[in-house]
Amino acid sequence: MTVVYFSSILKVKSYDATLSILQKELTDCSVGYKFLSNTYDIWCRDYMPVQIGINQFVQFSLSRDYYQEKDEYLRTDPVPICRELGITPIIPQYNGKPIYLEGGNVIRGYSKAIICDKVFADNHIPKTKLLDILTEVLKVERIIIIPQEPDEYTGHADGMIRILNSGTVLANDYLKIGVDKRFRDKFYGSLTGAGLDILLVPYFPVDSHAYNQPAIGCYINYLQVGQKIFLPTFNDEPKDHEAINRFGEIFGTENVIPVTCSEIAQLGGCLNCLSWEINEHPPFKEPLINTM
Repeated sequence: MTVVYFSSILKVKSYDATLSILQKELTDCSVGYKFLSNTYDIWCRDYMPVQIGINQFVQFSLSRDYYQEKDEYLRTDPVPICRELGITPIIPQYNGKPIYLEGGNVIRGYSKAIICDKVFADNHIPKTKLLDILTEVLKVERIIIIPQEPDEYTGHADGMIRILNSGTVLANDYLKIGVDKRFRDKFYGSLTGAGLDILLVPYFPVDSHAYNQPAIGCYINYLQVGQKIFLPTFNDEPKDHEAINRFGEIFGTENVIPVTCSEIAQLGGCLNCLSWEINEHPPFKEPLINTM
């Protein structure tokens, strides 16, 4: 069984539209959910630990530029939250210093983890040593490094890619937008070079250079619970329809549940950013899904 957690401040701030729809869809799909107390920011994916096994977690630190100075009050200490949940994460260090890596920059499954290269800039650790540490603490056989998307300050992989199965990933379709060709080639090349097949999914980012880049059009930032895909949509019928159809081809139409997220997406994230799960069974079993 999987329990999905959200920050309790979702209930007290003006996120009613997204939260009410999401609660209804989770309930209709018999997915259990709870709220984390002692949180100051809604993006609990980033500050909560990464699950690496049954009752096994690893806790990284938020990178030093995750918040602007004016937003430091949003920084959440996960220690009391974990204590309340009865979990004791591993806290990796190097020479007595923390490892900086947000949960949104860890896409883990099938003995591999995919991480944006911003992790190297955030940690003054030799690359090979850092990769060794991450491979060990994440309990994977391989770390695949992808380039950070241009103008996306967080450098988080969960707005770019998800693992479908042992040999296939879903990735944003950068071929249809005006993204730097060098980034695009390096991104796709890092995946094919790792022996992975790529299924492209719709991606329609808004043109903004704001610090909190809106996540409008970022369909890949979905919440997955078992076979169910809670897919963010953005009140843009043609684009939403294209995304729903594409994810339906991959996961099965009956498994794709659209959730309107325009309100939350304006703040820079969608459903994967907004959520955090505890799996009571070994995560990432090979799913029975269509890989068209």
